[in-house]
Amino acid sequence: MTFHGIFPACVTPFIDGKASPDAMQANISRWLGTGVHGVLIFGSTGEFMYLEDDERRTLLRAAREATPAHVQFLAGCGAETTGRTIRYLHESAEDGAQAGLVVTPVYYTRGKTDAQRRYFEDVADASPIPVLIYNVPLFTDYELPVEVIADLSRHPNIIGIKDSSGNAARVAAEVRLAANNFDVFSGNPNLAFPSLSVGAIGGIYAFGNIIPEIFVAMYDAVQAADLKRAAALQSVVAALFAEIGAMGIPAIKTILKHRGFTPGIPRPPLQPLAPEVEARVISAFEKVTAEAIPYLVGD
Repeated sequence: MTFHGIFPACVTPFIDGKASPDAMQANISRWLGTGVHGVLIFGSTGEFMYLEDDERRTLLRAAREATPAHVQFLAGCGAETTGRTIRYLHESAEDGAQAGLVVTPVYYTRGKTDAQRRYFEDVADASPIPVLIYNVPLFTDYELPVEVIADLSRHPNIIGIKDSSGNAARVAAEVRLAANNFDVFSGNPNLAFPSLSVGAIGGIYAFGNIIPEIFVAMYDAVQAADLKRAAALQSVVAALFAEIGAMGIPAIKTILKHRGFTPGIPRPPLQPLAPEVEARVISAFEKVTAEAIPYLVGD
């Protein structure tokens, strides 16, 4: 499968304190109805670090069952140890994931380039499915050097990267320096259009949960060389991010509930928003996304 296009980094629905496979399936069906090209489960927005192993497996199987075979299906598989990451990759392969997203381990190896390089080489050597590197310095406080990514791009089982750095120059360098069969996905919503413009082949976004239609329209506009429309849609995304981006998963789950999804609440210690803040988030979402309507349905 050739990976490309727009993916929501799916939230994990926690209902009454438990991860809900039924809600996960219902949400995936709704996302797929918006035109997204694939789904990612167990990313940062999926609260992967809060999941028990048995919950992961149950959710993985449920999500795969809800995703048609022709739709791209990715699973986050990163962990702090090489062995656990490899186990997650094998389990994901057994249950139908087509590639695994692997975040940089950081607890003991932050900034230790040789250890990071060896980690990804060992993981890729042992994985039965292709591996995508996940660069997310907001949470890891670390970034693999672009030169190391370029080297790793030549590994036959490392096929791409999700770059959530928010650095357009870095994304452009990854596209330019990587091997020809290495795919770069944007992970920062403020750089969706710029990243596509410099050669990224798609985006995997937390905001893809709540405004997937806007990202799909932007992607389609870039493919059609309608750069004015793509830029207008990017402006809408940036405006929404400015309003709610710092609130993270609680705000995303608030908007998903408002849209009719079943997101549940964040898992503690992450806390839901206060009711008055939820009202402001919904108001900002409605106001900003209304601006996108002319660019979704045409002038």
